[in-house]
Amino acid sequence: MNNLLSIGTIFFLMVPVTWGQDIVTDIDGNVYQTVQIGNQIWMAENLKVTHYNNGDEITTGYSNSEWTNLSIGAYAVYDDDLSNANIYGNLYNWYAVDDSRNIAPEGWHVPSDEDWMELEIHLGMSQQEANDISFRGTDEGSQLADNADLWNDGDLEYNPVFGTTGLAAIPGGARIGGDADYIDMGNWGDYWSSTTYLWGAWVRNIAYYNSAVHRQICDKHYGFAVRCVRAVSSYTITVDFLSDWNLVGLPLEVEDSNYLTLFPNAIENTLFSFDDAYTPDSIMIEGEGYWLRFDSAGNTTIIGSTINELTISLNEGWNLISGISTLLDITAIQDPDQIIIFGTVYGFTSGGYSNAENIEPGKGYWVRANNSGSISLINN
Repeated sequence: MNNLLSIGTIFFLMVPVTWGQDIVTDIDGNVYQTVQIGNQIWMAENLKVTHYNNGDEITTGYSNSEWTNLSIGAYAVYDDDLSNANIYGNLYNWYAVDDSRNIAPEGWHVPSDEDWMELEIHLGMSQQEANDISFRGTDEGSQLADNADLWNDGDLEYNPVFGTTGLAAIPGGARIGGDADYIDMGNWGDYWSSTTYLWGAWVRNIAYYNSAVHRQICDKHYGFAVRCVRAVSSYTITVDFLSDWNLVGLPLEVEDSNYLTLFPNAIENTLFSFDDAYTPDSIMIEGEGYWLRFDSAGNTTIIGSTINELTISLNEGWNLISGISTLLDITAIQDPDQIIIFGTVYGFTSGGYSNAENIEPGKGYWVRANNSGSISLINN
């Protein structure tokens, strides 16, 4: 650890000259896998429930003509074949989605149009695209879909990002009623939102022949699949700091990442990031490490959503990084290209620099790389 630059009373290291799954159970005892995507937790399977949360039955068994004219909540199974429910779940009309007795498990809800947009934007869609209708974005549909054997051959499953989110949307088709009856199994996965517009409600459709996501308004009498969602619960992390200089990081996803909001006891204008040189900063970024100065020792409490996975880009030489929301042993750092030089992960305490054994939430660390590339920190 040589080549130090003195700033105030601290010596800064100078660069040399040169990322477990939960389940949810509905009132009928059906168990669903879940997946966290951004700040949302989604069911990774289509809803199969046949009762509202108060125990009342959701009506079923209607003929085509009856289904078309319903104004109460109901469900059907594709082709009236109960074996389809095991794979594809049930097809619900929108009146079941909107019923105050609630078809979603306790603490969950049928996603709104805005919930779907949040998911799509997290996967790379722009806000402008999300607000549009028809097919939008690029490959978000392929990211959301899975189970290639259920889909007819097409662009959706041939995209290299097919199945990468774990949401596992499937082509369960729809019930239209009237002469059309059940349609599109294998071709389309159709999902309700809870948001009405004009005479209908917003829907998301994923098609076998297109890797994007389709958004449209559909008749409330139609029968579509349902996925339920909930927000990631707020999490609290307390970060201790020393008098004078500290290496710090951002341990949670937060609404306001200004350093004085997160560390209100910090000395103003003392946040520095590092990228071949020190740069004054005011906004903290996930995965980045920072120097920050305090008049006295203490701690701060940060509230936000957990960071369970980070991919961090490293430059050749020294880098300042921070970790995820849980303690991570440095041996768990995923370094596929072996760019981290062995023994060069350093933390900073009152005694100076020392080899780090763990990446602690809210702390910053020096890491030296023999080349540029990426590493991943994952809470398995």
